[in-house]
Amino acid sequence: MSSLTITKHAAARMAQRGIEPRDAELIVLIGTQLYDGYVVREKDYQETEHRLKQLLHSFRRLVGKRLVVKDGAIVTAYHPSKRRARRLLRHVRNGHHCE
Repeated sequence: MSSLTITKHAAARMAQRGIEPRDAELIVLIGTQLYDGYVVREKDYQETEHRLKQLLHSFRRLVGKRLVVKDGAIVTAYHPSKRRARRLLRHVRNGHHCE
């Protein structure tokens, strides 16, 4: 979690109210900060949902693209054919992992 710790009292109240420690992390991540904590508003949820949809769209655009990297530098980028992609993946599955 962030730098927050959960007191025994808070752990008991969270358990009673169905709030898990990972939920607390999400509340801090997406919620609106108040003077004494955080609250997740509908607006916070909607903004987060919108950002996640944008991120998923960006990920979708990357399907089928390849970067070739050597010594920490991108050497080239391209769209491998399906045949070439299968061959590259087979090479990795057969134990020829990168360094």
